[in-house]
Amino acid sequence: MPPPRTRWALITGASPGGMGEAETSAFLKRGINVISTSLEADKQEIEHVSPSPGTRDGFLVILHLDVTSSKSIAAAVKTVHQLTEGKLDWLVNNAGLGYYTPLLDTSLALAKQEFDVNVFGLVAVTQAFFPMLRAAKGCVVNQGSIAGLPGFNRPYMGLYSSSKAAVMNLSDTMRLEFRPFDVRVCTLITGPVKTEFFKNLQGAEVEADSVYGGIREVVNSRMRGSLGGGRGHDRFEVANATVEELLREDVPVYVTKGYMAGLICWLHWLLPTSWLDSYNNRGSGLDRLKGLINGEIEDEKSK
Repeated sequence: MPPPRTRWALITGASPGGMGEAETSAFLKRGINVISTSLEADKQEIEHVSPSPGTRDGFLVILHLDVTSSKSIAAAVKTVHQLTEGKLDWLVNNAGLGYYTPLLDTSLALAKQEFDVNVFGLVAVTQAFFPMLRAAKGCVVNQGSIAGLPGFNRPYMGLYSSSKAAVMNLSDTMRLEFRPFDVRVCTLITGPVKTEFFKNLQGAEVEADSVYGGIREVVNSRMRGSLGGGRGHDRFEVANATVEELLREDVPVYVTKGYMAGLICWLHWLLPTSWLDSYNNRGSGLDRLKGLINGEIEDEKSK
């Protein structure tokens, strides 16, 4: 009987301090070879890291990949095909950007950049690696978020939330369209996790001349604290639990992990929209803004 084929996972957006790095570690510990990709990786050299002696860890390859660049994707496909002999078992689409700001203050250039990475980059990478996934009867893993759930509707997160809603809808469509090829698709619906993601948010600051200037301190605080910020589960714990699910023979359609993720999913399905809107208006300062506009509340700065 021939020895089992070496299995490979490719992870996008595996920057230091993020979920991709934690997922890389989780796969490696389970003997899976990992191609860890990010913008920070060296463009000129491919780094190879052998397992520590005496362990059953997988082999690590660190590769530069810009999911918005067709040239970068093509170069990665060539390298990965050589490494894996044309068979890829998991593609984890983890690369993502966060841009939090009120929609009226949105920079369309930054909004397009966010969708280029979070949505169109995911599609481009999946298209490029699909032949290898098909050859291995592999699995596409798309990083969704509780922010993409219907009814989540957090103020100042509209662009990020809509990009994640797009990811989750695309993932559902992929699951159906890829089934004839025996390629499975899993969507990660992740709640707040302690990562470096929140330190690299774009936006997250309302200027005094904004139409939201009267509540700018509340808005800025809310944006910096969105999705948990300093709260959340340990990323390595979440990654380990997630990868355990991905290694199952019957990979789940959805994997829900992270701080209060399951509860939040349940509440947004159960509670009326009017209740959620009322909660969000109070917590985001929008009820106060309405009072200021209507003259029902005096602006403390004008006293």
